[in-house]
Amino acid sequence: MPLYEYMCPTCDHKFEKLQSMSATGADCPNCEQPAKRAISVFASVIRGGSEIPSSMGPLPPLSGSGCCGGGCGCGP
Repeated sequence: MPLYEYMCPTCDHKFEKLQSMSATGADCPNCEQPAKRAISVFASVIRGGSEIPSSMGPLPPLSGSGCCGGGCGCGP
């Protein structure tokens, strides 16, 4: 399930909510009014690629494999 970011237009509260991709929205935990889904920015890293913007600065070295360094068994 993805983590979505929301912004409440009533009280300007920003919050995140873990919900299915088919979910249509969320209510603000502050004022309980309908909130609007915000556009999220995410980072992606391509191993061996050189298409990383220089504005990001140097990235830490990747260790192991898989999503968490290989500890969960998801890597090759």
